[in-house]
Amino acid sequence: MKHLNHSLNHVELKDKNLEKSIQTQVKELKKKGIEFVKYQFTDMQGNIREVTLTVEQIRGIGTTSVDGSSVFGKIIPPTESDMLLMPDFSTLIPIPWSKDTARVICNVFYPPEKEDKEMIPFEGCGRSILSSAERSMNHVLKKRLAQIFPGAKIGKLHAHFAPEIEFLLINGDYDQTKIHLDQNLENNHYFVPPQKKTDDVMKEITRGLGLMGLKKEKFHTEVSTFQFEIGIGHGNVLQIADATMTIKYIIENVAQTHGLKASFIPKFNRKVNGSGMHVHQNLAATVEGKEVNLFFDASSEDGLSHTGRNYFAGLLTYASEITAITNPLPISYKRLVPGREAPTYISWDWLNRTALCRGHSKGIRKVRVEYRSPDPKCNPYLAFAAMLSAGLAGIEEDLELPPCDNRNFYTDHTGVKELPGNLGEALEIMVRSAMLRKRMGNFIIDTLYELGRDLWREYCQEVSDIDIRHYF
Repeated sequence: MKHLNHSLNHVELKDKNLEKSIQTQVKELKKKGIEFVKYQFTDMQGNIREVTLTVEQIRGIGTTSVDGSSVFGKIIPPTESDMLLMPDFSTLIPIPWSKDTARVICNVFYPPEKEDKEMIPFEGCGRSILSSAERSMNHVLKKRLAQIFPGAKIGKLHAHFAPEIEFLLINGDYDQTKIHLDQNLENNHYFVPPQKKTDDVMKEITRGLGLMGLKKEKFHTEVSTFQFEIGIGHGNVLQIADATMTIKYIIENVAQTHGLKASFIPKFNRKVNGSGMHVHQNLAATVEGKEVNLFFDASSEDGLSHTGRNYFAGLLTYASEITAITNPLPISYKRLVPGREAPTYISWDWLNRTALCRGHSKGIRKVRVEYRSPDPKCNPYLAFAAMLSAGLAGIEEDLELPPCDNRNFYTDHTGVKELPGNLGEALEIMVRSAMLRKRMGNFIIDTLYELGRDLWREYCQEVSDIDIRHYF
């Protein structure tokens, strides 16, 4: 397979400092009684994959091989299928429900052509793509920061993201294959005290967050029957993408141990709201040793800075182009319908739940944007990279943010552009996006297009209950 040009970091197969560090951590694992380490990575469609090693098998810089053709499909031919998983040992943590096992998150690399050569990152590794988007942020903001803080010492830059994850918890004896036909589901579940069993499960999930190194956040029942929401505290975008996959892993495993089924399906019944993943975001910089929210400007009437306005405008301008990434399944678009607390019109306002972008904390230092279209079945690395790229494009192009609009867009949307209405439409817009190709690379955009087109064709060819009812 041809290795495309990119700005991702290469890794030396022989790195004595890294080898020494990893062997130190391996010794610590043995002291803690850890026998196995699950090497986890995320495929392009947002699913966790893993290879389990014994602690004794972790040697050198810690890499292990994986069959890329089995994971990534036809984009990796079986004649060139060997890939390497490179663990990020900063993510190493014991798994609470498996006392002899730890987890580490990996990036995916091509194997080196020779032992003394560097490993080249796989262009379809979402984690590497998000890291590249972070580096692009540094480049885009360099000139802007020199203008905002002339002569000041600028430290680290951060993209702060904070998703809210909605999901279902269903009893094991419930016939989930008929949930779309269940006439008893209602939108009256919001903040209702859960049954004891699910309450206990949610508390165990919350404890699991702390045990796996994440901040414990509040949880509550959501609008639809069986539906819950749990948040992730804001932080550096790559760490939060890791946290998103970790939380989903915790939810699924804890639910299973209690005889429940967890699902992140975006839409499960026509009568009720679907499950989304709203994502709060802002940019920050360390200026003279103090972190500053780059979206805040005390002299602005609403507290939103010029940089913040550009970022908002980028999200709105490129919303249609990133939708196939934030909403990657055919069923994703059955959630994006008017009147079900999901956005369909490309708009923004302060605290308006019918808008695509909601401004939060108007006039104060915590000001940020909430982007409301993504759903929890997306690949968070790719979805966050797409949103960050759109916002950065807004800054680089100095896009003007239109006035906020406080209409109820479910009922009044005259003159407002719509998000794509289905996956097929979203894919065609994505594949033509010069912005995404520039910032995320041709490989990933063309590959997502191929994978999505296959899903869409299969979906369109399926004969459903409603087809028979209406057209037989």
